[in-house]
Amino acid sequence: MITYQCPQLKQLPENVRTFWEEKQRELGEKLLLFSYTIFVKPTSFPPPEKSGIFYLMERNLWFEDFPKPPLFFLNRDSKYKKTLIQIPRQSITTVELVKQSVLDQVLQNKQRRPGFIQKLMRLISPDPLYLLVSGNQGSGNSFQYAFRELNDPDAWLQALQKS
Repeated sequence: MITYQCPQLKQLPENVRTFWEEKQRELGEKLLLFSYTIFVKPTSFPPPEKSGIFYLMERNLWFEDFPKPPLFFLNRDSKYKKTLIQIPRQSITTVELVKQSVLDQVLQNKQRRPGFIQKLMRLISPDPLYLLVSGNQGSGNSFQYAFRELNDPDAWLQALQKS
């Protein structure tokens, strides 16, 4: 049995703890933190979104999605393609929490003042918070990923800034 470094595991059902124990054995690292998230690759247009699990290990940060069951009324095979992203912690150069409105400005590389509709929408629906992770790959190329709907975004920011 693996000793837990991730305090979240102690309060979860046995089958979920077993999943994480197997993942730790498979990767040879201890789990530090995990959350459901929606992954966005902001450098693509339109930015694709995928939901899955986001987990921080001792040496790597991971995002992994899983196949979704088909909608019963469509009754078609899905064209699912697995997304598995490994980000070595030493390759991360910046981590920050940004609101969607700020992220949109960064991606469009311009400042814009929100119009009436945007202001109204923010009153109805809050501006989502993203964890923006940037860095450099071994090949010299840079990367930037955004994750939203994380459990406790501040804990993620703090854990990744220790990298």
